[in-house]
Amino acid sequence: MATVTVDRDRLVRTFLELVAIDSPTGQEQRIGVELERRFTELGADVRRDGAGNLIATLAGGPGEGFLISTHMDTVGTDVGIRPIVGDDGVIRTDGSTILGADDKAGIASCLELLTLLAEHPELPHPAIEFVVSVAEEAGLVGSRQLDVARLRSTHGYVFDTAGAIGSITYWAPTAMDVDITVHGRKAHAGVEPEKGVDALRVAAEAIAAMPLGRIDEETVAGIGILASGEARNVVSATAVLTGQARSHDQGKLDKQLAAMRAAVDAAAQRHGATYEFLAEEIYHTYHIDPVAKPYRDAARAIRAHGLEVIDRKSGGGTDGNFLNARGIPCVGLATGMVDEHATSEHIAIDDMVAACAILLTIATQQQIATEQP
Repeated sequence: MATVTVDRDRLVRTFLELVAIDSPTGQEQRIGVELERRFTELGADVRRDGAGNLIATLAGGPGEGFLISTHMDTVGTDVGIRPIVGDDGVIRTDGSTILGADDKAGIASCLELLTLLAEHPELPHPAIEFVVSVAEEAGLVGSRQLDVARLRSTHGYVFDTAGAIGSITYWAPTAMDVDITVHGRKAHAGVEPEKGVDALRVAAEAIAAMPLGRIDEETVAGIGILASGEARNVVSATAVLTGQARSHDQGKLDKQLAAMRAAVDAAAQRHGATYEFLAEEIYHTYHIDPVAKPYRDAARAIRAHGLEVIDRKSGGGTDGNFLNARGIPCVGLATGMVDEHATSEHIAIDDMVAACAILLTIATQQQIATEQP
């Protein structure tokens, strides 16, 4: 059987075409239509669910079917992204926008995989389900609405993580959204401030007393938004704090949330304010053992390309958190993206090609995976 290799130029061209389609969270309609067309033309059976998620199924031969998870939205509000292919083989922008490699690099690799399998029908592979979600960057909104019961895969790979090529994200945290509303009492700040209860001051003292940032190796927390006040000469009646806490350890996460609540409670009591403290789980932790099939097959494919397997414990969440929680064990695989969510985001073409090659090896070695040590 002839050696099958990733078409470097085609992969880059596909990536650049996808990046040129604006798709901030909530604005995925255009790219969704384009992806539906491309996946269909490459032989997949495509459907869209009520949330807008795209599920494309490629029929295959014997073996355990698996899924590849990506997402079509890009973080933030950046549009008009203009990628620059540098002489150093790195794709970036001029620094005024993100690049969108998160996660269009993952999607481009999926389309290249489909193209290679169509060009080489002699390559054996099991059924593959490509799940391309919407609104991933808004807290896994699309995948949380995915009807997992309709999927047939026994395991999967989330092609949406950073790290060196060869990285396997086997552990991700639980994330809790925290919303705190402080209720004070409005008064004229210049005439009778003593009649007011300053909700903004209560909020500020609470934030100052909270353990925030890097708490320990497994736990982080932060307040991202503080909204309060209606005029410079009015004592604030309300303050709203919006934040998050994450940890790989539930006990540590519970302790962190309790500390944040205690800080608010103490500040409110000092000034006679009241408050509401709401904590909602956005996604749940997962931990994949190295002997589990997705980890084992990914590691075998990585080593087949002469690369080192790098265990990666992520501080972020992906659609893999939801899929794991719903009974489809998944690991995350690096796509080559660097500095995702920042205007310095970039990706090396060599890394993108290597990541796609690993994906091809996973797909075509599935049938013999259980026969190898």
